[in-house]
Amino acid sequence: LSFGRDSWLYQSLVQEKALTGSVSSSINPLGNMHNIDGPTLYQIWLFHDSDKTADEIIAAIDEQIARLQAAPVDGETLDRALVKIRSNLYSMLESGFGRADLLASFALFHDDPGRINRLESEFRKVTPELIQRVAREYLRSTNRTIVTVEPASAS
Repeated sequence: LSFGRDSWLYQSLVQEKALTGSVSSSINPLGNMHNIDGPTLYQIWLFHDSDKTADEIIAAIDEQIARLQAAPVDGETLDRALVKIRSNLYSMLESGFGRADLLASFALFHDDPGRINRLESEFRKVTPELIQRVAREYLRSTNRTIVTVEPASAS
């Protein structure tokens, strides 16, 4: 949804509608998807100029979420996402800290540090239908919090 310049959110909010210069998201902004256990929040954040309103940005985000909920992603989109998630994994594994963090997380949360060796096969289990089902279940407008931070007026 938001990883990379070819992502749906980036294309919509940055390239097409010029609402922001960048958009990011994460299920764990203080770490990664593997070093958290239990319920978490999917977060989307961005900075925008004062001539753009929160309502128009939220509407643009909602358009992309609705697109994800309406139909399964195509194979090409899923393949690109798989390449990105694998690249991110290998980037983490390159550093001693990243590898240690994954091993420790899998040992702590799953009692299975060897899971590090099965991540790629777990990624391949994701299907377009699963993505659509998860988007419908969790990315609901009735199940979100919107935080808008505005600078104080100069006085």
